[in-house]
Amino acid sequence: MRFSILLLAFTMLSGVAEAEPILLQNKGNSLSLSIYNNNLALVKDIRPANLQSGTNEVVFDGVASQIQAETAVIYGTGVEVSEQNYSYNLMSYDNFINHLLGHKVTAVRINPTTGENIYETATLIGYANGQPILEFSYGIDANYPGRVIFSDVPAGMSNQPTLTAKLNAKKSGNRNLHLAYLTNGLGWKTDYVANVRSPKSLDLTGWVTISNNSGIDYQQAKIQLIAGDVNTVRPMMTRTFAAKGMRMMAMAANSMDSMETNVNIAPESINSYELYTLPNMSTIKDKQTKQIALIEKNDVKYEREFNLQAPIYFYNADGNSEFEKLHPQITYVIKNITDSNLGISLPAGTVRFYENDKSGNLQFIGSNNIKNTAKEDTLRIDLGEAFNISVSGKVKQVQEKELNRKPSNQCFNVKTLKTYEVEMTINNAEDTENKVIISQDFPQEHKMGRETVKSTAKNATLRQWEIKAKPNSKTKLEYSVDIIYSNRLCD
Repeated sequence: MRFSILLLAFTMLSGVAEAEPILLQNKGNSLSLSIYNNNLALVKDIRPANLQSGTNEVVFDGVASQIQAETAVIYGTGVEVSEQNYSYNLMSYDNFINHLLGHKVTAVRINPTTGENIYETATLIGYANGQPILEFSYGIDANYPGRVIFSDVPAGMSNQPTLTAKLNAKKSGNRNLHLAYLTNGLGWKTDYVANVRSPKSLDLTGWVTISNNSGIDYQQAKIQLIAGDVNTVRPMMTRTFAAKGMRMMAMAANSMDSMETNVNIAPESINSYELYTLPNMSTIKDKQTKQIALIEKNDVKYEREFNLQAPIYFYNADGNSEFEKLHPQITYVIKNITDSNLGISLPAGTVRFYENDKSGNLQFIGSNNIKNTAKEDTLRIDLGEAFNISVSGKVKQVQEKELNRKPSNQCFNVKTLKTYEVEMTINNAEDTENKVIISQDFPQEHKMGRETVKSTAKNATLRQWEIKAKPNSKTKLEYSVDIIYSNRLCD
């Protein structure tokens, strides 16, 4: 019935046709999807067609309602496409009403006494606030207590989005027609579960979450996922250029085979993006979210550290010279290398951490997002502030000395050297030794003096101290720093 309606609709659209349109159905095992992170997918479909020599009109039933119609390309051996049309005039109550304004319809109401249906003929003359306005032989009713029945499907309306094409075949016979197009409404993201097993290792599982809001179901499709931010535009370009580009994309994508059949799917590099081919065919229904296993790695090595950005201000003023009981960020550091039992490309996503308490009950301990992470990169994942670790600090003493005073038209260029003595206290109330990393910003013209723990210069203005905080104890960090300030003073 659905196919008959479609053929009728397209016949009415095209007027008197040389031949009936050829309806091309999806036969299965010929559909593939390349899905990107940014709500975009490349749909590639192959449908068999029995073409006659000369002009043919074909109908691709069931294309995405969010198709970017200007990207659609149809091609096949010995076939030239002369025209393409996309119809998204779908069956709905509103569309029926709009198409049939001014036409006769059947109105049905229920007899309140007998409960029987009463059928009447009326002219549909308007539609407002979800209510049809009907003209009967006895007058106009703007609040009809019933429903409207339509006798047939308006011309050009269908129950699925359709793509039609006129094409010329060099000779008659069966052949495959390829359809490729970009559509919005399909996207994917990655969700990870990190189950902390010990102070040094965790199990990492990754799931792909695919969301389909493109308007159609995809039955038994081969799925490929592209990780990376792909730039997209809708350029003005000729059909020949567009067809060539889309044809190359579709043929290249269809030639790729599944690379692994286990959970850990190895990616392939394509134009500096990462491409994941899922090993099994999958059905994704419209308005459906589906999860598919991507990776599973056990005994992944990690380090836990506690990071604090000290807020002491050294910029030519005393500024903020003291702080109390600031709690550092809990940071899990994972090197994405083989020696850490990882060493694979990790698509951007959300990592959720879990750990068993002393009774063996699983507890959620925090989550954060990660960016696309290549092999050999390092993940640094902050999970929140530590409860049992705090840092306090203050500037104990400031010594000031003027280095020079050069007069210039009653004004003076003055350089001043200030020496700051700083003390910080790390309170570790946990039963384990913890690595606490304290960072501090300085002006560019600074020089470190005495330090109880040697600092590391991360750049021209940032230094870090790595403190091994003993269990249930307080550890002190002391340092001095010389900073030169330049000022211009006028009498």
